[in-house]
Amino acid sequence: MTFSSLDPREMHRLGQGVQEAGQALTGCAGELRAILAGIRMSHPGVAAIDRAARWLTEQAPDLYRRRDLAYETEKVDTDVFGHPVPGSVVQPGAVRVDEGRLIPSQVRAEAEQAAGLVAAAGRGDQDALRKLAAFKSRMSDPRFATALLDKLGPQALTTLPVQLSARVRMALDQGPEQGRKLREQHQELLSVLATALAHATVAKEGTPRLGTRFLDELRRRGREETPAPGMGGLTAPGYWALGQILAAGEREPYSPWFMRTIGRDMIRWDRDHLKEHGVRFLPRDTDVYNLPAPAVSRPFQDTDEIGAADPIGALLAVAASGREPAQALLADRELLRYLMHDRRPQWAMGDHGESLGRAMEAAMKGQDDLSKSLAVLATQIYADDVRPHVTLDETGKVVFADPSELDDLSGIRDNMGRVLGDHADDLSAAFYKNAPRAADGELTSDNAGHSIGRFGAADLDLVTLDLAADDRAYDNLLMGEIGHMRRDVDEAIMTGNDTMLKNVVTNDARGLGHLMEARGQALIARGQEADAADAELMKLVEMGIGEIPVPGAGLVGKAGIEAAKAAYENFVKDGYTSAGKWMLDQAGHGGGHTVKSVAEGAENEEVVDQLVRQMLESSAITHEHYDHKQLEGQPFVVGDPPRVKPPASMNHDEYDAFLQWMERHTTIPSDFGDAQGMTRTGTGEFTSHMRKPDKTGEHHG
Repeated sequence: MTFSSLDPREMHRLGQGVQEAGQALTGCAGELRAILAGIRMSHPGVAAIDRAARWLTEQAPDLYRRRDLAYETEKVDTDVFGHPVPGSVVQPGAVRVDEGRLIPSQVRAEAEQAAGLVAAAGRGDQDALRKLAAFKSRMSDPRFATALLDKLGPQALTTLPVQLSARVRMALDQGPEQGRKLREQHQELLSVLATALAHATVAKEGTPRLGTRFLDELRRRGREETPAPGMGGLTAPGYWALGQILAAGEREPYSPWFMRTIGRDMIRWDRDHLKEHGVRFLPRDTDVYNLPAPAVSRPFQDTDEIGAADPIGALLAVAASGREPAQALLADRELLRYLMHDRRPQWAMGDHGESLGRAMEAAMKGQDDLSKSLAVLATQIYADDVRPHVTLDETGKVVFADPSELDDLSGIRDNMGRVLGDHADDLSAAFYKNAPRAADGELTSDNAGHSIGRFGAADLDLVTLDLAADDRAYDNLLMGEIGHMRRDVDEAIMTGNDTMLKNVVTNDARGLGHLMEARGQALIARGQEADAADAELMKLVEMGIGEIPVPGAGLVGKAGIEAAKAAYENFVKDGYTSAGKWMLDQAGHGGGHTVKSVAEGAENEEVVDQLVRQMLESSAITHEHYDHKQLEGQPFVVGDPPRVKPPASMNHDEYDAFLQWMERHTTIPSDFGDAQGMTRTGTGEFTSHMRKPDKTGEHHG
């Protein structure tokens, strides 16, 4: 990495001087050539002057680029010509400039060639499109991508898709097949631009990228209307056009810098546009009065119908490529509230928020402080939308008012379920404390270097009530709860931490009580059947999901407790939801005793009790948490010295004998007793949270 120090004012004067000298020499060579032509002579000195003029002319842009890097470092705003805007102050003295951001002239020459092909392909030149394919791999090189977009300029990103849409409309007038072929060509072209834009805005030290002046101009053009040629005065906003490019890309990882600058401004433009004009129509091919999709985009939920991309949906889809870009886009309370609340009618026209849900999951699943802050904030916004739709009837059952309005954003449910499932540890703490809503600036707290999300218990219940109507969302929540309980029960028994064990089984049983009640109430309120015991949890318990030990948990005694703890961290490294689903993949056996252990007509509380029992039994066996001296002659042991069989391999008689033996020779029965009743407590707390608080803070149905 190479740096140089320069004075931007001196570099500006040097650039001007070099540029003017090049122009002067060009003029001098022209005059000499004319004089020599008049007397029918030639001289090699004229060609030498020409070469010197071209060299000077080529050097001037590099000098200006160094000046611009210095301006950018010093945060000096400039106009489109590179002059500081009125009021800007350029401090005297040298500025440290990263030379790695400068692009070699050879790369710029190749990018200029590609830029010409882009322009020609945009006019329908298929030969140019074929030639452009040779540059496809170069688009991921920040140097080439930056040089290409520098040459094309911001206007290409806001006008080219509009021109392509107009061409598609004319082709569709001839027939759907003509439109299909044209869109396939446009897909290749726009995908190239999407890749180039992603890699030209990487913002890494020592890497070329577009300057702030480019993005400032892109923001300006994004809010302007672009005329569609041959469409009778029809126009489209520049950001609409940019959205078509983003939708055509291959989900390139755009940088946090791009998301904070262009991405957030796109959302603000969308908010301003909808505030002024109402919900914006998403055109389908059948709509002849609006611009059709320039490429193959499908913005509508549960259909393969082609339509113009929702620009904000396209933006969120690319933001979901990584945690950092997603957080950079969504870490703004005002904009997140707009996306989750005000924009609901717009989402209802398209993907019902599926793209938003993916971006939220990318931004909120992690265990870092910002992920947890955003998850808590999203829960608060979500709960405020659910609250007005919920009342209780005289029997204490939930009644929904206009649940279809909540379905406008149904696409985020499965993602939000996974987000909350992966924060199952914080959810358990919130229910234990019956925590109130956290204030701004206090969404998280720190505990021994670990960030804790301060969810509100009532907010969680309201959100869960909406999520539980969706099978995938409910499954994600349930897997998160089970994965969390399995991990902590096993570690508590491994380390002999009785206090931790008691807290785990009681708090998680309580949390499952909240979840079970939300599931049943959500189904009934929407006119569906709800079994006495939740069918999904019943199935999991019958499969023996609680009997699956944590991978590697048997290390204790061989590698030591500290080494064994790594097994637990590894078990949940991809989140509690993933851990729970791993358990589900491992569940099921031929013994059959668990099927009989849950009686027909059981209530949710009894099913949760059995799940807790399974986990306690499995961990006790895995860590040999029992009196070995009392095993001799028992029908459920194997090996010499004797050890208890895994429950999955026991038959009915062996399992019954094992339960009787556990009651006499382990602490599991008392641990299990601690858990009983907490599911009922969670159920009651859920119902209390459904009552709307009045001005005194009391709750009323």
